Amino acid sequence: MKLTTAILPALALGLAACAHGEHPHEHADDHAMTISDHADHPDKLVRATTGEMVDNPFHPVRLLLSNEESAGEVTIYEFLLPPKSPGSPPHTHSLEDEYFYVLSGTLDVLSNGETLRLNPGDFAALNRGHAHMFWNGSDTPTELIMTTTGSSFEAFMKSAGPRIAEAKPANAEEAGAVIGQLAAEHGIIISMDKMPEAAAPFYAPPPPPEPVQE
Repeated sequence: MKLTTAILPALALGLAACAHGEHPHEHADDHAMTISDHADHPDKLVRATTGEMVDNPFHPVRLLLSNEESAGEVTIYEFLLPPKSPGSPPHTHSLEDEYFYVLSGTLDVLSNGETLRLNPGDFAALNRGHAHMFWNGSDTPTELIMTTTGSSFEAFMKSAGPRIAEAKPANAEEAGAVIGQLAAEHGIIISMDKMPEAAAPFYAPPPPPEPVQE
């Protein structure tokens, strides 16, 4: 059963702050203390054909870096969206920010109430507290890198497949209800009333099968 109409799920980029000039109370040890406060996180290399595939019922997702492997507490994914397919419904995060970087194809997003199309090389920061969504409305596959801050979204992603398998939903509507509940548990509020007209066809339930003629 195809459940891509039910929900959500990339980007990438670490955030760095650079300070210029001297601060009166800053010492060399301050930076060393900051580093020592974190557990050691060895460098990690993920080859193009390797990496952990996430058990995701919506579209292929490859985990490149987990929050446990990052002193900055970020999670980095590679998303592969088939042509004319949903990515996530309109939703608002309260616990994390999302960053998208398009590698190939195009990505449609809802951001600040506007529908935008991102092209290869484009970047979007979809921050907590603002309703947003993404989908692939084009005729070609889309590959993107998505980064999230904190660990809540990673926990949500890990739980989605097992939760649906356990619930055994009979249709996409029931699957959507399961995912909606799981999302709420992770501080994510889904708001279907914010669905833009351009995205609606990709989230509509499939038409019922035609009766078999005898």
